[in-house]
Amino acid sequence: MLKKLHKIIGLSVCIIVIHLSITGIILMYPSTFKLLDTYYTNSYLYNLYGMFKASDVKVLESNDIDIGVIKSKLIVSDMVLETGNRDIIGILKINNLIYVLKNNFLFLIEDVDFQLEVLRKEELPFSAKSIGISNNEVILKDVKNKYYIINEDLNFFLAPKNKDLNTKYSKSNLISTDKETAGYFLSQVQGPGIQALRLLTDLHNGRFFGPLVMIIFSITSLAVIFLAISGTWISLNIKLKRNAYKKRKHRRHN
Repeated sequence: MLKKLHKIIGLSVCIIVIHLSITGIILMYPSTFKLLDTYYTNSYLYNLYGMFKASDVKVLESNDIDIGVIKSKLIVSDMVLETGNRDIIGILKINNLIYVLKNNFLFLIEDVDFQLEVLRKEELPFSAKSIGISNNEVILKDVKNKYYIINEDLNFFLAPKNKDLNTKYSKSNLISTDKETAGYFLSQVQGPGIQALRLLTDLHNGRFFGPLVMIIFSITSLAVIFLAISGTWISLNIKLKRNAYKKRKHRRHN
């Protein structure tokens, strides 16, 4: 019975044991297999690890290559500023001042001495859907298509009806970008990608495949312990039986 059980369990876990053995051997020599220097930037892996993807990166349509947006993060060159929970929906840069719009919040940020400093933050009494410029004035447009003029103190007032902003209003758009540019901004926020060492470790312990596979791997580890004990017992039992048989045979001859 024990032999049969040993055989069934051994055949059941052999593929997983091979997987654990191969990944374990590779993990023992990270330098040899360049696990520390290799990074993956695959969108599928980013999604699996809950990281930002290239499709999350937005840039200004005006081709200002120094400014990028990832959800609620503002990236200017190699500087990153977290603006809170809600996503950024609009940006307008005038000289070294950056206006950042987040639905019903407006930030005024200064880019000076390689630092991003939040000068002001104001909550808007209306829901804005875009930011732009008209006749050198910063303009906000709300969800009801009303226009508001903003100054550097972030004070605002409803634009006069005689201002023809429907034709003069130049909206600042955030658009998707190419893979190389997106990769640059992603690297500023979350590093060069997923390290090969981390990926292989998660493959080894089953974390990559999810909780169910981790449980299966844990059961497999227990099964290997059982196989070691049962294999030892079967071997000893066979040896004991052989010795007993030899003794009986020896007695008969005597």
